[in-house]
Amino acid sequence: MLRQLKRLTIFLLGVFLIAIGVALSVRADLGTAPIASLPAVLSFITPVSVGTYVMTLNVIFVVLQVLILRRKFPTFQLIQLPLAVAFGLFVDLAMYLTAWLEPASYLEQWAWLLASVVLLAVGVYVEMQPRLTYLPGNAIVFTIYTVLQNIRYGTIKTLVDSTLVIVAAIVSLMSMGGLYGVREGTIFSALTVGLLLRWIHALHQRFRGPEPETSSGS
Repeated sequence: MLRQLKRLTIFLLGVFLIAIGVALSVRADLGTAPIASLPAVLSFITPVSVGTYVMTLNVIFVVLQVLILRRKFPTFQLIQLPLAVAFGLFVDLAMYLTAWLEPASYLEQWAWLLASVVLLAVGVYVEMQPRLTYLPGNAIVFTIYTVLQNIRYGTIKTLVDSTLVIVAAIVSLMSMGGLYGVREGTIFSALTVGLLLRWIHALHQRFRGPEPETSSGS
């Protein structure tokens, strides 16, 4: 029980770091990370918070998993529903905690965007460590991958992210007459978070060292 609680705590820590990364990308105002692009745009044109839209989008991702897998959907993965709610609440909390952040220059915007990318990558890595479950945004990619195994996971991830960004851009152009929430920072985040994640993994493995050998009879 204590071990499971520890795993859940580590997972939620990762989710909270991701939420802060999302909030910083919104505050930097250079375009949010792909997963938050549509929620951010919708929050700009309605009085509903970013976190509420993040929560709604993630619930939709869970529903899509059920529709795709049907009877093969693992019942345990319904844990993604309360996690979607927690993620949305974390994003709103992070937005509240960063309400003071108003970059005064383009250079400062990039500095905060870089901080966002680092936190997103670290958050995803921490979230993965307990091997508990996925956030719905990652789970839907994995679900599609299990069905279309002839297509690489990375390709599916890129297609899902690109779809969200394209929809966000269309909504922004149609409702606000310009690109808000989808800018150069969105492309930068899409290209660098994965690279940084791999670098963090390699660095962690280097400092942790090789796994201890165990005898076959133990």
